[in-house]
Amino acid sequence: MHLVHYARAILAGEIAHCDKKTEAWRDQGFDVERETASYRFDDGVVIRRTVERDRFPSELACAECWITYEVLTQGAETVIPANKTFGNACRETFWLRYHLAGD
Repeated sequence: MHLVHYARAILAGEIAHCDKKTEAWRDQGFDVERETASYRFDDGVVIRRTVERDRFPSELACAECWITYEVLTQGAETVIPANKTFGNACRETFWLRYHLAGD
């Protein structure tokens, strides 16, 4: 099973079993926030999604942030890839659209 299918369910809010933790701190004068959420799927798969972003003023349409998916527990079928990282939300969106185009 491809990781993108789990990511789609996470972003669509279709997962009932979710543990979230949010941290915030200041780095070089800017506020930084990290949200870490672990999602448990009915097939036994557990995936952690971490999003870290700073509140640096940016005029970019897709500002820099760090998004990571990690498979913590495999299910009956192996989830591939086991982890994926993006440098901004636009890249995550492109990855989803590219891999889900035929669905």
